[in-house]
Amino acid sequence: MSELTSTPQEPQQDFLSRSLFATLNLDLEKGLYILLIILALITRFYALGDRVVSHDESLHTQFSYQFYNGDGYVHQALMHGPFLFHATAASYWLFGDNDFTSRIPVALLGVILVALPYLLRDWLGRKGALFTSFIFLISPYLLYYSRYIRHDIYVSTWALMVFIATIYYLRQTKDKYLWWFAAGNALMFATKEVSFIYVAIFGSFLVLRLLPQILVAPWLQKSREKLLIPLVVVAIGLVIAGGSFLINRSAEEAVSQATATATSEGFAVDPNVAASSEAASETSIWGWLIVLGIVVSGTGLLYTANAMRPHIDQYPEFNLIVLFTVLILPMVAPFLVSLVGCNPNEYTMSTCMLAGQETMTPLQIFFARLTQDTCRQAFFSSGLVHSGSFLIAMLAISVIVGYWWNRRRFFIAAAIFHTIFAVLYTSVFTNLGGWASGMIGSLGYWL
Repeated sequence: MSELTSTPQEPQQDFLSRSLFATLNLDLEKGLYILLIILALITRFYALGDRVVSHDESLHTQFSYQFYNGDGYVHQALMHGPFLFHATAASYWLFGDNDFTSRIPVALLGVILVALPYLLRDWLGRKGALFTSFIFLISPYLLYYSRYIRHDIYVSTWALMVFIATIYYLRQTKDKYLWWFAAGNALMFATKEVSFIYVAIFGSFLVLRLLPQILVAPWLQKSREKLLIPLVVVAIGLVIAGGSFLINRSAEEAVSQATATATSEGFAVDPNVAASSEAASETSIWGWLIVLGIVVSGTGLLYTANAMRPHIDQYPEFNLIVLFTVLILPMVAPFLVSLVGCNPNEYTMSTCMLAGQETMTPLQIFFARLTQDTCRQAFFSSGLVHSGSFLIAMLAISVIVGYWWNRRRFFIAAAIFHTIFAVLYTSVFTNLGGWASGMIGSLGYWL
């Protein structure tokens, strides 16, 4: 009879009983990252408050201080997005108001930027990611703007966040990366209008990555008949938009020449004034045709994608392209407003006086003005009506496309994006008009 013996197992230590090195599972690679982060902290924070503030910094600190001091903050596109002012005001609240504390948020993000390549090891390789962090550490550009109160480091960090979320979703297709993608875009657009360029870059990459996969897909041959009509619609829209654009450019040159002539030959009764007005009206007509062409092409693309379903749903690039589109589409409204010859920065509402309106209720005044030709023309010629109409239309299209794509994903991503956007642009709901100025004014001002 044999005696069975067993070695007693060592009791497992809980989290607090383990040493720090055992918990972190440190190796050479992680040790190098810690070293880079320490060097980043030193180079970003050493003597951070010694340099006198520059002109740009003085504006940013002034409005941040007013916000911190309880005087509120109103978004102005001239000084880009509101995130910087919220972050700087928060730093004042936490650490006091001085030159050093005003630069803490940018310095902190400068350190985070050095650490972020750690998340890219699967794509860059371990050595490549370490080298990228090292380059970020010693980059004169990144070092300078990590010690300078401007939007550059903020928007660079959010753009890298969007990029990381994109490549993680392309590989793993987990919804949580779509939420990070939406949050990164919201922070990016709440920081600086250069975000539109980042979207163009990332979007082009996704389109160029998606198209070759579709062209070699075996299911494409079976879907040719269904794709024919939608693609023809896309082509018609492109012809309308492209042709109208070329003609519109000629009309704009005519307006410029007529205006220049009218300015240099200021007659008491100048015939060039009428010519200039007619030319401006012509550019508006062609601008509307450009918008029509864009709408037709967009409709054709939607029908093309619908004809490819459910096959196209298996491509993560498609999901990211659609999400980019539905999140950013409302903010493209100012571009369309400018195309039709209106000013996206004009937020006035034209009204007219009615005889006896002092005794009318607001509802009676509304319907009376609606039925009066002069009042109706004044209303529809208002800048606020132009911009608001396009914004509402773009929001509606965004919801329709998002619902068609994937209503669950769309509503979660849209809630994340618009919550962050609304909180920042309305200065935590103390300036409700900030939402509209963010949606329209951000791009409209720089057009």
